[in-house]
Amino acid sequence: MMNRFRKWLYKPKDNVLNIINQIMDECIPQDRAPRDFCVKFPEEIRHDNLAGQLWFGAECLAAGSIIMNRELESMAMRPLAKELTRSLEDVRGALRDQALRDLNTYTEKMREALRHFDVLFAEFELSYVSAMVPVKSPREYYVQQEVIVLFCETVERNGKGVLKFIWNCNGP
Repeated sequence: MMNRFRKWLYKPKDNVLNIINQIMDECIPQDRAPRDFCVKFPEEIRHDNLAGQLWFGAECLAAGSIIMNRELESMAMRPLAKELTRSLEDVRGALRDQALRDLNTYTEKMREALRHFDVLFAEFELSYVSAMVPVKSPREYYVQQEVIVLFCETVERNGKGVLKFIWNCNGP
């Protein structure tokens, strides 16, 4: 029951953010904030309504809430959450103004509002998710990739000898 309530709560936010993302893809495709960090998120975090949950989390933090008994992280993220919610209102205002004008051109004011929002949302996404679940640092991620490469190269060089060794160590 609670899952359905959450989906109902976040769905309108997801729809708005999906539309804004489509507009950003069309309006500022080369200026989008990098989202490479998302590959470090655990699988259970990456889902369709994450954006809506992030927006809701930003609103709660901006209003003074504390997320999941993490007071220090909440206090540290609060200014970013406030700036993000203000930025989202700026984007929504720019979109309303644009809707009353030519829909085929984007003003510089709108482009700038979208760029600013995109950067803030990416920064908040990383901060919020990192506070909620363990996310590997760039260094940890790099070391993991190095270990994988070294293992693959070792297996490739030594072929079946390594596999037989591993098999013998673990037993049949």
